Amino acid sequence: MSCEKIMIRNPKSVREDDTIGNAAREIVDNHCVSLPVVDASGRFVGLFGIFDLLALLVPRVAVIGNLLPNLQFLGDDDGLMRQKFASLRDSPLNRAVNREAARVYPDTPLIEAIRLLCRNHLTIPVVEPETERLIGVISYWDAARHLIEPHPGPAP
Repeated sequence: MSCEKIMIRNPKSVREDDTIGNAAREIVDNHCVSLPVVDASGRFVGLFGIFDLLALLVPRVAVIGNLLPNLQFLGDDDGLMRQKFASLRDSPLNRAVNREAARVYPDTPLIEAIRLLCRNHLTIPVVEPETERLIGVISYWDAARHLIEPHPGPAP
């Protein structure tokens, strides 16, 4: 089974020249773990997701290592994080894109996409091999639905 068989075609994406605020709104409104980011020609650039957004809003030291016992300096007031978001809202998204994000091709075996889902915990973009244009995505839900729902055909 190839990725092409279960991918969502023409997925929602954001452009790299968009703002962090607009991308954040898309993520929140659509309950996305991550969204593909494309250039003006529709070529896959990377991913921007909920964890990228949240990491922009807390001090860098808070996301490095296991510092939970020592985070009292952050306090319990979300005001500072809201201020940080307000200062980043109009910043270009291209400064926060995960450009190292994994991708697959339509003929990539589905097991490889599932392996990447387990390893990276992100939506997997499906791109055209020649152009790198985004043509689909595979989410956790797509993979799980495919595996647990009955399909016509011979039994395994």
